[in-house]
Amino acid sequence: MEFEINDSKWIIRVVDEATINNEMKRTDLMGITKFMTNEVWLLKNQGNIIKTLKHELTHVWLYEYGHCQDDEFHYNAEDICEIVASSNNFVNKITDRFIKCMGPKGKHESKQVSCSENSQE
Repeated sequence: MEFEINDSKWIIRVVDEATINNEMKRTDLMGITKFMTNEVWLLKNQGNIIKTLKHELTHVWLYEYGHCQDDEFHYNAEDICEIVASSNNFVNKITDRFIKCMGPKGKHESKQVSCSENSQE
């Protein structure tokens, strides 16, 4: 599935465990955000793909609007409130589109969810 944020195009891909493990050299990841290629990868057949999608979309939002994602950076309560308030509409809009694209049974087999409708926040 493709979407836009801050004039940047992104793609959501549903991938198998070997693909994520090979990319990140870790076996405990449910999803990743690839900033260099503007992709979000979600592990198929996981317990809560929607929760993972929302988590990864928050990384996208932070990146696109210039918020630091350095491990040494600490957010205070005001930072967190601003991030959640500002990203919630974007995250929910893309999540709703993803759910519709996956169909009523939530099939997660394809490598790229193919919905062509653009969404911009």
